[in-house]
Amino acid sequence: MKPDYADAHCDLGSALHALGEDERAIEVFQKAIDLKPGHVDALYNLGGLYMDLGRFQRASEMYTRVLAVWPNHWRAQLNKAVSLLGAGETEEAKKALKEALKMTNRVELHDAIYHLKQLQKKKVKSNGGGNGEGAFVIVEPSKFKTVGEKTTLRQDLGSAIQIRAFQRITRLSRCNVDLLKKEMNEIDVPVTYSGGGGPQKSIRKPNLEGILRRLLSFLKPETFQGAVKAINERILSVLDETGSGRVDLGMFYAVLAPICNGPPNKRKRIAFDALLWRPVNEGSSQIRKVDAVQYIKWLRAIYVPSHGISEILEVHGETDSSMVSFSEFLTMFDDPDWGFGIMSTLLKLENGDRNRHGRRVCAVCRYPVIGSRFREVKSHFSLCNQCYSEGKVPPSFKQDEYKFKEYGSEAEAMKDKCMYFTLQSHKSP
Repeated sequence: MKPDYADAHCDLGSALHALGEDERAIEVFQKAIDLKPGHVDALYNLGGLYMDLGRFQRASEMYTRVLAVWPNHWRAQLNKAVSLLGAGETEEAKKALKEALKMTNRVELHDAIYHLKQLQKKKVKSNGGGNGEGAFVIVEPSKFKTVGEKTTLRQDLGSAIQIRAFQRITRLSRCNVDLLKKEMNEIDVPVTYSGGGGPQKSIRKPNLEGILRRLLSFLKPETFQGAVKAINERILSVLDETGSGRVDLGMFYAVLAPICNGPPNKRKRIAFDALLWRPVNEGSSQIRKVDAVQYIKWLRAIYVPSHGISEILEVHGETDSSMVSFSEFLTMFDDPDWGFGIMSTLLKLENGDRNRHGRRVCAVCRYPVIGSRFREVKSHFSLCNQCYSEGKVPPSFKQDEYKFKEYGSEAEAMKDKCMYFTLQSHKSP
């Protein structure tokens, strides 16, 4: 790992936290912040770690710093309210919550308001001791097992949650993927030549703002600027690996396509079309395999950085001259190990945003379960997406390993229960 690479330190900090090495994780997150003071992921994750440790004042400081970089980051604003409440600053917590309400009216926020009220009641009952959160222990990933093919792996869910957070911050999940195709068809971009001599439709990074303004035309100016900052930090900083200040526009469109709004097959098709639109492939119905490989590696480096950064180096100098059709591209794209197979998990999160499970709450954070519910088959407790991805379990259920089954809805859970009772009745004499 490069000692001056802030993203890598941030990923390492998250991994250490997942393993329960919290003090080391704090040091590594702080190193990432020292290298890049405005590193939002490191600040936000460190805030979450401080929350887990009950250091609420420090947590609120981290969330305040996140908001200094991205003023419209409603999740940071909400977590700031929770941390202030944990620190006993009830009035400041109320003010922070009101600010969050100004930013969004999402259903999660109303769940959080309910949650905050419950915490306040518990604080009164316990004479102000603790924050009312359920205690938990963090279990190493190898002890989390899945039941059934449809149950998402903990690590994959964690990565998908990070991508989903990026979608929300940038609002790209509201950008119709067809707009990318429209940009390619209607905007004339001159061909330039890179240092290696290859033709590109490239554009200077500051000029990309005009394109993003058209793609995100529904955003208010202040929200738009926050989205631009996020895209610059996460995508453009990776695509402009040489620091030239220019970005391959076709590759940029292809990288955006999978996280835009639209049917998954259309997103993949437009990603392929964006690669076809590049001068090296223009006029053909196929793309060079080396371009497809590089694209997949860029995707992983940008959206799943803990997997993709080291892979980028492997693509330089490749001379494979074979061509790839759309169907072959799909096979590469959907590969769960070397492609962007995590998109299927991302789609689950997108489709489950407003999916509730009755009155069920997570056994750890006590929030109402939204999206998927992960039920431990032996002890029968349930976790939400976030706590499952972080490996948190209630301390009262200590086991050598935990087996989880994922339910996308309560209808699925009820069907599973009915099948179980049917099988049991058939076994009875």
